[in-house]
Amino acid sequence: MRAVCGLDVHKDSVFLCILRENGEKIEKVFGVLTPELDAMRDMMVSHDVGEVAMGSTSVYWIPVWRVLEADFDLKLVNPYFIRQLPGRKSDVKDAQWIAECVMKDLISKSFVPPEIIQQLRQYDRRIFDLDTEIVRKLSKLDGVMQRCNIRLSNYVSNTDSVSYKEVVRALSEGPLPNLCPAEYQVRIKAIKNRSGDWGIQDRFANISWIVVN
Repeated sequence: MRAVCGLDVHKDSVFLCILRENGEKIEKVFGVLTPELDAMRDMMVSHDVGEVAMGSTSVYWIPVWRVLEADFDLKLVNPYFIRQLPGRKSDVKDAQWIAECVMKDLISKSFVPPEIIQQLRQYDRRIFDLDTEIVRKLSKLDGVMQRCNIRLSNYVSNTDSVSYKEVVRALSEGPLPNLCPAEYQVRIKAIKNRSGDWGIQDRFANISWIVVN
């Protein structure tokens, strides 16, 4: 006898509904910690569940998917489309409605890439986030320099260079008595501008950012 399962995944709980062809229904609520998800999987195995569908709620579905994917035919579905399907009664719970839709073959699963592709996507997103954060930090650093009337960025083509950061570090550490080190290999006319003045909050902000990076 065919048995399907609908899962309504939330941040701190998973609502389960197992539905059989004869109309038998089993409902239960589980937590989201790994032992609780393992217990949910074991329960579904014991009831001979073959197909499982769940809503793609934020990122909460991902740990549930990883626990279940080896034992069941999983379907990831858009919760919005499930709610729009005709025939749903207002008092029917989401997990039960998902199970009914699976039993009647009313929903098609969304594409979920293999694990290796998911990992590569995460790396790509992380690299993008880091690049964005670097640009934001450099812009913030230059804003502090401009506020102190130290116009280094007016004379360099790249504020992400090692030379620029070394000069900023030297400036933030205190007064510069005729300092223009040859080892920096950069011609920065702004160093000769003695009208620049570091406030203590600006000096701290720059040192902390440079040391971290």
